[in-house]
Amino acid sequence: MKKHCYFEGEAGVSAFSTLVGFNVCDYAGADPKQVAADRQKLAEITGAREIFIPRQTHSVRVGRPDDDLHGVDALVTDIPGQLLCINTADCLPLLLYDPKARVIGAAHCGWRGTVGRIVEATMLKMQELGAKPERTLAAVGPHICPECFEVGDEVAQQFPPTSVIRRLGFKPHVSLFEAVKIQLPGVTFVNSPLCSMHDSRFYSVRRQGRELSQRTLSAIIIPS
Repeated sequence: MKKHCYFEGEAGVSAFSTLVGFNVCDYAGADPKQVAADRQKLAEITGAREIFIPRQTHSVRVGRPDDDLHGVDALVTDIPGQLLCINTADCLPLLLYDPKARVIGAAHCGWRGTVGRIVEATMLKMQELGAKPERTLAAVGPHICPECFEVGDEVAQQFPPTSVIRRLGFKPHVSLFEAVKIQLPGVTFVNSPLCSMHDSRFYSVRRQGRELSQRTLSAIIIPS
């Protein structure tokens, strides 16, 4: 399993995104045997005691691992050994960690979730476990960049103006990254975004088509 790492054993946490050729998303039409084999690889490589992969629906629901994960788009925990996972193929995966409270979060930020402030809701849920924004580190996984993310005006109007790029004669473009950052004042971002459209190491529905059955996995764990 090849991966792009954000934290690798630093400050007591590991966070990464997987590359093309690996897939554990079981609700987009992939071969169940391939998904099961890759899930086994994921457990072996990460050493996770438990793996949590929500059935994402572009909601703004934030859950904990012992919740019903259908319709959940973000997870938080303070329990070591629990691997929190997000599947994406152009949406923004966000991985959060407070090293003092030892609390982690993972959020799926499509345009609907971002507009619905799922990022803010995830941080609030982490605060219930003792996290504080000013101590929290954030890693942003591969997602569609503003150059590629063209939207209709009805979508653009729902975003903060500072995250929308408008040029005369062209449709608006949106920066999911900027919209997410606005919702996390005080949080430190540890990396620059990679574009899933430009970078063929990652899956992209816009580049590869809506029939795409694979997804990039972004995950975070406090090692046991």
